[in-house]
Amino acid sequence: QSVYNAYSGACRIFCVSQFFNQQPPIYEDGQQLRDFVNVHDVVAANIAVLESPKSNYHVYNVGGGKGYTVKEFSDIVTDIFGKNIQGKITNEFRYGDTRHIFSDVSNLRELGWKPQYTPRDSVQEYVSWLENLEDIDNILEETANKMKKLNVVRKTKKKSGKKNESISTRGRSRLKASSYNR
Repeated sequence: QSVYNAYSGACRIFCVSQFFNQQPPIYEDGQQLRDFVNVHDVVAANIAVLESPKSNYHVYNVGGGKGYTVKEFSDIVTDIFGKNIQGKITNEFRYGDTRHIFSDVSNLRELGWKPQYTPRDSVQEYVSWLENLEDIDNILEETANKMKKLNVVRKTKKKSGKKNESISTRGRSRLKASSYNR
C-alpha cells in the first residue's frame, strides 16, 4: 500500500501512524470485518489458477481466508511496533467503505491453494519496507488534508436504537466466486 495514496487501507494508516509515533485513527467503531491478504498469496493464487485446467471459465476470489476486525488488525500493528500507542476510535467513516468484506476462497482451495501468510507477516514486511523510505516526514499530514479536502472522511450518524451506525453499515459484503460460461 503506497504511503502517498491517501485512501490506502488499514496497513498503511496504522503502520505510518505508528512509525511517526502518532495515534492511528480507527474509523467507525473498529468492528468492521476485513480479509487481509498478502501480495505473495495473491501471486500464488494467480499462478494456481493459470496452471490448473480446472480453472477455465471460473471466477476466483483471493483473500486471507479469515476475517479480522479493523481493531484486531490495529492491535497487530501496535504489537509489531512495540509501542504503547493504541488506535483511536474516531466515530468517522470513509465514504464508500463497506462495513464488512472478506473473500470466499473456497474455489481456490479446490485447486490446492491456501493462504500462507498471516496479517502479522504482512505488517512485518510492510514495516521493513517503510523503514527504508525517504522523504515521507509530512506524509500523514498531507494525506489527512487531502482526504479532508475531498470530504472522504465523514462523521458517523446516530440512528435511533443503534449507537454510532454509519452510512457504510448497511450490510455485509461477502464476495462469492461464481462460474460462468462464455
